[in-house]
Amino acid sequence: MRNKAHISFLCIVMTLFLSLGCVPMEAQCSEHTAEEVADLIGGIVDYKLSQCGAGSIEEWLGGSIAEGAGTTSDWYALALSQYGYSDLSAYERALTEYLSGNNVLSATSREKYALGLAAAGSRNSYVTDILDSSIGEQGMMSWIYGLHVLNNGYTCTKFSTDSVVDTILSLQYPDGGWALFGEYGDIDVTAMTVQALAPHTGRDDVSGAVDRALDFLSAKQKDNGGYESFGTPNPESTSQVLTAVSALGIDCRYDDRFIKDGHDLIDGIVEYRLPDGSFCHTHGGGTNETATVQAFYSFIAFERMTEGRSPLLVLDNRVLPHNTEEHTGSVQPDVQQTTAASHTESKAVSSARTGTVTTSAKTTSTTSLSTSASAAAKTSAVTVTGTTALTTEKLSLSNRTKGSAKPAVIIVIIGSAAVISLIIFILGKRSPKNFLFIALIAGAAVIVVLLTDIRSADEYYSGGKKDKDSVAGTVTMEIRCDTIAGKAEHIPADGIILPPTAFDFEAGETVFDILTEAAQTYGIQVENRGSAGGAHGMVYIAGINYIYEYDFGDLSGWVYHVNGITPSRGCGEYELSDGDRIEWLYTCEIGHDLDEVYEK
Repeated sequence: MRNKAHISFLCIVMTLFLSLGCVPMEAQCSEHTAEEVADLIGGIVDYKLSQCGAGSIEEWLGGSIAEGAGTTSDWYALALSQYGYSDLSAYERALTEYLSGNNVLSATSREKYALGLAAAGSRNSYVTDILDSSIGEQGMMSWIYGLHVLNNGYTCTKFSTDSVVDTILSLQYPDGGWALFGEYGDIDVTAMTVQALAPHTGRDDVSGAVDRALDFLSAKQKDNGGYESFGTPNPESTSQVLTAVSALGIDCRYDDRFIKDGHDLIDGIVEYRLPDGSFCHTHGGGTNETATVQAFYSFIAFERMTEGRSPLLVLDNRVLPHNTEEHTGSVQPDVQQTTAASHTESKAVSSARTGTVTTSAKTTSTTSLSTSASAAAKTSAVTVTGTTALTTEKLSLSNRTKGSAKPAVIIVIIGSAAVISLIIFILGKRSPKNFLFIALIAGAAVIVVLLTDIRSADEYYSGGKKDKDSVAGTVTMEIRCDTIAGKAEHIPADGIILPPTAFDFEAGETVFDILTEAAQTYGIQVENRGSAGGAHGMVYIAGINYIYEYDFGDLSGWVYHVNGITPSRGCGEYELSDGDRIEWLYTCEIGHDLDEVYEK
């Protein structure tokens, strides 16, 4: 009877397994309802209201969003405008004041502010005044944002929508994508380009280019429905793709191209959601403002698509100047226009917040090769007999207590084995085989520890350069943040984090290897993302000296130069040659504020 029961159970399990295996892929995709997406939007709103102490969206718009105009809140203002909140007067006044008091050097930023003013229903001539001097002036992104402004009916003398579309099409890569530089398409840039081209798919050449771009994006999608950037899974790239396909009227829940292993784009974003409604940049990380705001507007873009409304960046509240006319040779995009008047009713924002609100604006999770030092280790450059050296304040590397962590780990292993043996003895399981097995496991663990390079923080930050057996040459490296010098307590007033310093290198070592050595030698905090060891070609440097990407705007972060050139390879791929001069520099404008020269 028992055997028959077992056989019957196995038959039932096998039947269920085969039945599930025959279900079509579409059926395996869990459909996200409109209510669920509304809850995701509401959760972000609740998080932001709690963060700024506002009691309503109107209070948020008139308070912290207005206060952050031009710096931190512009995307929230635009998204809320497209979500049905038409009174952005406080934000408009604040942004106008910001622009009158600041000389905005970045062409892309000028275009973004123009979109912000348009979303607020402003009649400020700034929207059109900046177009001639901004479109195409900062590479790919200035073509994209410039086209977004033109898509809303604004005009200028030098460019028409058709001429900008033509230029963007000419920049498409053979793989179907677009990128800022390099030989291959980039997911984020491709998705943002598709967003700008969406109103023009009535043109055959645009339709073909967009189809190739969608094939590129579909091929890059991961099994969880999301995407990776520089080898790191993240929600921001997925948010850009969701915004793009929504602009085209594509519902990602039902399009096979954007369903992988039963997961769609919304799944790829939601897995980064935190209990307080905000979003993190990497799994296990804390709240990240960039991830949160991009998730916010991508969900709104999706909702607008389901309601048959215009793309996210075809703005409801725009007010065109009376004398605006489309210039010769330009065709106004055929887009659905829904005015804000039909959506003036307040949105009922449901609460999706659980747990404690987290207000950290920075992801601080580290990978296995991330290096960190005490925040007390502030750096300053001094000159000693004609050469530049580095000293540290409040932290003496030479006085650190040296000691290995291995003995402590081995003691823990042996102690654990003893405790387990005692428990087994008390339970009466006193067979010699049991104790022999425990001894073998403990012995194997000890051997692994002895063969593994385990170092404490004190050992890692050695305070001395590595002794290298086969020196292939010498390079110099410096780390600077001149673009933000003195803007915060932890940022050096002169912008120098590491002055020009010589490092020996062995054959095959890369820019990343020397950066890691500098971090170990001089106690400089470095946070990197991507794979490590022999496969660290995709390493991406997120932060140095506690200065992170996005800290000073959407286009800010770390870049590196070798001999004055910006390489098209990652820092883990660039192998060094004798005499190379390495610079790590912080940019606020994706390198254009550094007068970059790109590798051919």
